[in-house]
Amino acid sequence: MLLEHLVYSTAIAIVLGMLYYIRYVGEERNHAWIIVASAYLPDLDIVADDLLQSIGITVMIHGSPITHGNFHNVGVMLAYAVFVALLLHPAGVRLVDSFFFAAAGFGAHLFEDALVYKRGYALFWPLSTQRYSIGAFEYTRDWYGVANTEVLIVGVIALLGALLLWWVCEKKGWIGGGGGISG
Repeated sequence: MLLEHLVYSTAIAIVLGMLYYIRYVGEERNHAWIIVASAYLPDLDIVADDLLQSIGITVMIHGSPITHGNFHNVGVMLAYAVFVALLLHPAGVRLVDSFFFAAAGFGAHLFEDALVYKRGYALFWPLSTQRYSIGAFEYTRDWYGVANTEVLIVGVIALLGALLLWWVCEKKGWIGGGGGISG
C-alpha cells in the first residue's frame, strides 16, 4: 500500500495543514509534511528485525522476532509522536504541533490498513491485544502490481476533495485573509 498511503496521507495533510494555517495565521511554516512522512513509519516493522539482526541486536515481542504488524498500534504511535516532537523542537517546531502531525500521519496509516486488511492488528496495544479491522476492500495489487485500483480510486477522490476544499477556502479568503495564502 505504498502508493495508497501517499495519496491518503497527502489528502489528510492538505486538510489538517489548511486548518492549522487558518488557526495560526501568521505562522511562517506549515508542518503538515510531517503527516506524509509519518504515514510510512508503521511499516518500518517489515525491515526492523533484519536491520537490528545485522548489527547484532535481537528484539523479541511476545516471544517472537519483530514481524509486520508489531508497530501497528497506539502504543508505538504515541512513542513515535513524542520522539518526533523532541527531535523537531530544536528546529523550531512547537512540541504540540509536531506531536499532533506525527500522530495524525501514523494514525492515518493505521486507519487505512484497518480499512483494507481483514486480518487486523492489535491497534490498542498495550491496552488490548484484540485485533481490529474493517476490511472494506479486498486488497490485491491489481494496478500495475503496485496498488489496488479500488483503494487508489477512493484515495484519489479524497485527495481531489481535499484540493477542492483548499481551493474554495483560498478563493473565499478563509486562508490567509482575503488574498489567499501568498498574498
